[in-house]
Amino acid sequence: MLGEIATHGDGHTLAFKVALVERLVDRCGFDAVLFEANQDEFIHLNERIQSREAVTPDDLLTAVGGLWKFYREFPPLAPFLLTHAQSGKVFLGGLDDQLGLLGQNYANDEMIAGFTSLLPLPEQQSCKAAFHRRIYSDYPEDKPYSKLDQSQFETCLAQVDVAAHADATLTGRAKEDRLEMISATQRWVRRDFSPDGESMADRDRSMFQTFDWLQSRLPKKHKTIVWAATVHIAKQADPVWGDRAGTNLGSFISREYGNRASSLGFSALDGSFRQGKGKFPAIPVSPADSVEVKALRGTTASAVYVGSKQLAVMGTRPGAFFYHSYQTLGWSKFLDGVVVFRTEHPPTDMR
Repeated sequence: MLGEIATHGDGHTLAFKVALVERLVDRCGFDAVLFEANQDEFIHLNERIQSREAVTPDDLLTAVGGLWKFYREFPPLAPFLLTHAQSGKVFLGGLDDQLGLLGQNYANDEMIAGFTSLLPLPEQQSCKAAFHRRIYSDYPEDKPYSKLDQSQFETCLAQVDVAAHADATLTGRAKEDRLEMISATQRWVRRDFSPDGESMADRDRSMFQTFDWLQSRLPKKHKTIVWAATVHIAKQADPVWGDRAGTNLGSFISREYGNRASSLGFSALDGSFRQGKGKFPAIPVSPADSVEVKALRGTTASAVYVGSKQLAVMGTRPGAFFYHSYQTLGWSKFLDGVVVFRTEHPPTDMR
């Protein structure tokens, strides 16, 4: 499981992870790559690959989504992964259930049209309109999204689910895919009015449910890479994040897979990063007793790897592996290893 700071705005980390994924696939036999990205887009991408349609690296970038596709450091990975996916050497997947992401026309439009086409004519138009309003946040200012709207959305999804189970036009894997997409959409909308902490924990719980579903479809012996923010893939969540009980994707994976799962975090001693549109703050000064200072002390290297035993020996000390702000934690309880760069820089935006 390969992490990154929660703002997803570190260019050095991004370039390093791209190179690392290529080596893990080519040299170490990893044959599945799952992203913190919309699962429906990847289901659709895989259907197209399996049917031998013409699929381009841009199609893969669309599935990966805006967290990475617009940065110059990431797109070189797309043709590499696509070639391996088309040859059957690598399986690609998304873990997230959120809809409404920029440019994802399949999940936001085509999938919904497919869902509503299963309904009787009287319900088709009203449910299609309800889905569109929620996905595109298309509500008037004087009448914002409400629990009544959520209830209508959930009722439509329940009707779609019943119709999909009864539909005989799809069988086998195609039917399983559609039922999973409906289930994921139900999980997404169910969180709409949950408190923030509960919603974050439930999102990670949903990502693990998707992870588990994807693992069940892979060969018994396989090696999976998970690409996501460190707050998601750490062995337990940031203590002040989510439900404050350590619930995250990584905690579920670590519980199920034990030492067969490994979480890698990233940080930097100095430099800058991207935080939102047009903001490039400097990385805070590292405390003298931090993991970052300790890792780079006595070396001129541009990056250092700190393994699990070293992290355990370091004990409880400041580190900035969830965000670019320092937290004093026993980091070996959260991560199996970390890469510390001497200098970080923002990714290069191509828009």
